[in-house]
Amino acid sequence: MKTSRVVLLCGLVSLLGPDLAWAEEPGAASGASKARVLFADYKTVDPTTAREAELLAGAHCPDSGIVAFSASGTGHVSEGGLVLLRYATTHTQEGGGWGEGGGTFVAPCTGLYFFNVSFVKDAYHYGATANDVFVHVLKNGTSKGRAMSGQGHVDRDTGVYSVTLFLEKGDYVQTFAASDGNLKRHLLEYNFTGHLVKQAAHGL
Repeated sequence: MKTSRVVLLCGLVSLLGPDLAWAEEPGAASGASKARVLFADYKTVDPTTAREAELLAGAHCPDSGIVAFSASGTGHVSEGGLVLLRYATTHTQEGGGWGEGGGTFVAPCTGLYFFNVSFVKDAYHYGATANDVFVHVLKNGTSKGRAMSGQGHVDRDTGVYSVTLFLEKGDYVQTFAASDGNLKRHLLEYNFTGHLVKQAAHGL
């Protein structure tokens, strides 16, 4: 059993490339499905992160206390390992932190944040899979949960996930598409939104 798991892990690393590693969470029982996802070069996969200095302009949160963004995309097709989702349309951008046209939120101040992702899996076009499709939410390259559209007998299905995260100023939050067996997936529509719930006192 141990040998087969090593072979499987090596196969995944070979298939997904050196920037992506899957590992069991410390203390997880043997064969447990719980896993953490670590993307070593999460900062470099999105060109908009080159604007980090601009996104973090200013030493404190906006005087209004409002930090929020909402963005959407359509027609994402990919296969293989985790692929960063980019959002062509920005509906809301308040307080800085969101790079329009990209897929990265950079916390402009320290505090508690809320995020939500949703998507429509479409197996009708592009020869895309009807098997499990996921959108992972990653903080600083580590998975903090995922939305899932499970295997079914319909061409279209949805997935949604919400999470609350404590972020230090400069922490990154991104979303990545994935699929069971790394099969081709088609996200007909997908949405990403987030906002500051409460600024930390030491972040003032």
